[in-house]
Amino acid sequence: MHYQLEIPPRVIIGADARRSLGQEAMNLDWSRALVVSDPFHEKAGRMSEIAELLSKAGLEVSVYPGVTGEPYTEMVTCGLKQFKADKCDGIVALGGGSVIDTAKTISVLAVNDGTVQQFMGTDTVPKPGAGLIALPTTSGTGSEATRVVVIGDSHSNLKMSGRSKAYVPDVAILDYKLTMSMPKSMTAASGIDALTHAIEAYVSKQANDFTDVLALSAVRLIRNSIKRAWHDGSDEDARQDMLMGSFQAGIAFSNSSVGLVHSMSEPLGACFHVPHGLSNAMLLPVVTKFSITGAPSRYAEIARCMELANSSMSDEEYCKKLIDGLLQLNRELEISSPKSFGIENVCYEEHVEKMAKDAAAAGSTSNNPVIPTLDQIKEIYFETYDAL
Repeated sequence: MHYQLEIPPRVIIGADARRSLGQEAMNLDWSRALVVSDPFHEKAGRMSEIAELLSKAGLEVSVYPGVTGEPYTEMVTCGLKQFKADKCDGIVALGGGSVIDTAKTISVLAVNDGTVQQFMGTDTVPKPGAGLIALPTTSGTGSEATRVVVIGDSHSNLKMSGRSKAYVPDVAILDYKLTMSMPKSMTAASGIDALTHAIEAYVSKQANDFTDVLALSAVRLIRNSIKRAWHDGSDEDARQDMLMGSFQAGIAFSNSSVGLVHSMSEPLGACFHVPHGLSNAMLLPVVTKFSITGAPSRYAEIARCMELANSSMSDEEYCKKLIDGLLQLNRELEISSPKSFGIENVCYEEHVEKMAKDAAAAGSTSNNPVIPTLDQIKEIYFETYDAL
């Protein structure tokens, strides 16, 4: 067996690492950069700070704060139009997974003729994209580390996934101070999103020796820091560990795969506009319970890493502890269920058939420890509705 690794060529880590941005842009031989971000960072002044760092390095700067939520094709199209109109030759992504996925897709379309839809799927991008530097401001998606993007198509009401080397950023700058403005709700949802990446990477049928090490390290980092970061957003050690855990989990799943949680999360998010991290968090305990018989020793190892029991137990006992522990973590971090999120039961039931079909057709379903039938996916959706 052999496997191929695709990770960012250069990673800058540490407090105030963002100050290296200008030099990194110069190293890539850029002359004019498009800064992709969102209205929050525009109002908070972060976009101005990033633009100033680039300007001081001698670059012209164009700013696009148009990522207003989960990324959709229209946001990519608008950003691409601005990239071309302003004759940019590089992109800086400042934000969470939505911003970074948008920026990565703009980068690909800036060089490759075609539509967003054409470059979804696996290895569909013929040429490397424009240069991209990613500065994550959340600890969740790990998009700064991955070859993966998720973009919504508003016409089909689907979330599309692309996997290609061309989506890997040229530089990832991990400055945990950029994550300290996250509100509690985002800290919780994005943190469990990162935990989901680590767990699914470890139990995936595509897991390998390299991704195993990173996945378990990410579990440990997140276990030790997620509650502290949620209770006290100013805890710098917790914020740093969460960002590193998210990054490691991102590398792990990008070089193995995710599983059924993600397959089911994307339809749930598309149908009811549930943010990606939150929909993963909603589904993680119930999907884990369903999947656990397919890889009991691996799920037990995750439970050990999460220190969910103090004594030496059987794998079966550890697996039970893991299911209970994930449910308890959701409760403690006040993660919504679909019901408490505000989705009406009748409406939810009307969409379950479509969501289940979309989940069954998703590529990552085949990498899950147990491959579900359509009826089993429906049952998981029903159980998740009010699981908390």
